[in-house]
Amino acid sequence: MSRGVAFILIASVAAGLWSILLSRASRSVHPIVGTGVIEGSAVVLVLLVILRQRIDVKSAMSIEGLALLVLCGLCVFSVDYFSLRAYETGLEVSVGAPIIASGAILLPAVVGPMLGERISAGRIVGIALIGVVIARVLAPAMPADYQTLTMAVGVTVAVLGVLTTALGAGR
Repeated sequence: MSRGVAFILIASVAAGLWSILLSRASRSVHPIVGTGVIEGSAVVLVLLVILRQRIDVKSAMSIEGLALLVLCGLCVFSVDYFSLRAYETGLEVSVGAPIIASGAILLPAVVGPMLGERISAGRIVGIALIGVVIARVLAPAMPADYQTLTMAVGVTVAVLGVLTTALGAGR
């Protein structure tokens, strides 16, 4: 497994935990305050890492990189704030997280090739398998007899999709 794939898997687990923790926190915090706490915590952590590693920030990024990261910050704010607002309404994390994930899968999968990235058949299959699971989660509720079976199949397909996508990432 490449280091890039290992880093992405760590980020994936962190994103999953983020969804669960955000959902739980939404019950006891105003969305804008929660967003500030999340992003403030991230700033403190980043500053500690910069100080610990003695990184020269001026030479560590270009103006273009800075501008793109500011736009990323706006996206992170939107994800945090609107997720808190959604979960505050009582939306379940088992519904909200897959919806967030679907945007995080679909948009880069469409835009990546537009930016000149090559996409292999394995990646397409992996993304499609993940899409199947997302569609299953978002589909209307099934009779109780089939829910456990379909969720087990859905988890299996999702794992296969992630593995197929990760294995195709090195090609």
